[in-house]
Amino acid sequence: MKLIGISRIHITLFDLEGKYGRLDGGMGVALKYPRIVIKTGECEEINIDGVPKEKFCIEDDYPAHVGLGHTTQYLLSITKYAFEKNFQRKTSVELAKLVKRGSTSGIGVYAFEYGGFIVDGGHSLKVKKEALPSDFSTAPPPPLLLRVDFPWYIYVNIPEGRRIFGKEELAAFKNAKLEGLDTLARVVLMEFIPSVIEKDLENVLDALDRIQNLGFKKIEVSLQTDKVRELMKKLKSKGFPSGISSFGPAVYTFVNSRREGEELVSTFGGFLTEPNNKGAKVVWN
Repeated sequence: MKLIGISRIHITLFDLEGKYGRLDGGMGVALKYPRIVIKTGECEEINIDGVPKEKFCIEDDYPAHVGLGHTTQYLLSITKYAFEKNFQRKTSVELAKLVKRGSTSGIGVYAFEYGGFIVDGGHSLKVKKEALPSDFSTAPPPPLLLRVDFPWYIYVNIPEGRRIFGKEELAAFKNAKLEGLDTLARVVLMEFIPSVIEKDLENVLDALDRIQNLGFKKIEVSLQTDKVRELMKKLKSKGFPSGISSFGPAVYTFVNSRREGEELVSTFGGFLTEPNNKGAKVVWN
């Protein structure tokens, strides 16, 4: 048996202020590569409360804390593997509750289940009292608002940058001075999301560019290195506004064709991937 997982880009969180009764919220895209692949073997053992004990090997993996959602994808992958090996089906939300993921963003949880472009609705203040990263919260995954196939290739580059997690991530949440949340809401709802559905790449990239200077994303960009921000400027000068995924340092943009993406790889390095519009899957040998 083999479980073929995913990675994801996280485009932005919507609201860490909670002014209208909800926190977090966000949108992102599932990627085919890089990915985590778990297979039957004797390399490691699953030891998580409530999860069947199983041995497994990691056939394919990618770096943690670069903005591609590794922690969530790793934990969902090994727990799904263990349950499937024992002929038990669990949803990604059920798995996420077991391993305590999805307490800030639901993008990785729903991308694992369904693939595609995901929008989640954040957490009610009734279940999550303050803005905290997933490692410091026990809130359940937020509700899924929208899931559609994503139509474009994704160019990704991981330059030399900061890997922000743990106490540093917590400090960023607690010390956040948020600007432009109302504008961010309009850009997300009235430009980015409908433009994905209408397959209007020009407006999606315009919205992506605006998002980098609004809300919590502005803080995430400011915490990255000059090399990361310089790459973003260079991509924009070539006609491809970009974003950082989560805290980065992963930088990404969207392209219409493989040729366009390969030209960016040739110029700046990085890699080109397709969206994963199916989610993680189990293959029985």
